[in-house]
Amino acid sequence: MTSTRIETVKKELDKPNIFDNKPCEGENPGIMKIRKIFNVIYFISAVLACIFLAFQLVIISVNVIMRYFFASGISWMEEISKDVLMTAFTFLSMAIGVKLDLHINVNIIPKRAPPWVSPALLKLKYLILAMIGFVLLYFGTSLLFMIKARIASIPILPAALQFIAIPLAGLLILYDSIMSLLGLEKEDTYLDRKFMSVGEKK
Repeated sequence: MTSTRIETVKKELDKPNIFDNKPCEGENPGIMKIRKIFNVIYFISAVLACIFLAFQLVIISVNVIMRYFFASGISWMEEISKDVLMTAFTFLSMAIGVKLDLHINVNIIPKRAPPWVSPALLKLKYLILAMIGFVLLYFGTSLLFMIKARIASIPILPAALQFIAIPLAGLLILYDSIMSLLGLEKEDTYLDRKFMSVGEKK
């Protein structure tokens, strides 16, 4: 599975002008600019998700060592790890998974079904994802403005920090779903290109 995806990405990268900043023939420059902005947001989200996961691993490991060997711990570690880092990592990863179509898919439609069934179901899938993205964006934003409390273990931090990734994930899912629903180019190989180019010789 992994090798197949890598081969697919490499073939896409070999295509000329696939990642240049010039609009394709007949493509709206405004759509291209929006896509470029969201690609950057996706890349930053992926980097942040990796940082949050790594930081969470460090926090949990340090806390376990301190409790086991020193019979003590740092009070804020568990709350920050569980309520802030895990929440942010989960929702950002979910949005990236939607973009790369990495979530579990179940295909129960027989091959003998009419040709129009699969495209219709794909449109339905994107419509449902767009609705989910809108719900996350709307209610996630509302949640941020409603919560006025602060994190108990670190009073200097607002409690809304625990939910800040929810509206961002909703925005990304909504964007990706609408682009797919309208049949517009999303440049799905952008993240692969960015991460696979790390360490390559110029």
